[in-house]
Amino acid sequence: MTSSLNGKTVIVIGGSSGIGAAVATAA
Repeated sequence: MTSSLNGKTVIVIGGSSGIGAAVATAA
């Protein structure tokens, strides 16, 4: 699943929690 955050395309793994949240924060 892909999610748009701050104009950036972030690949969310495992939903919006756990690693997914970490990836979104890192991006």
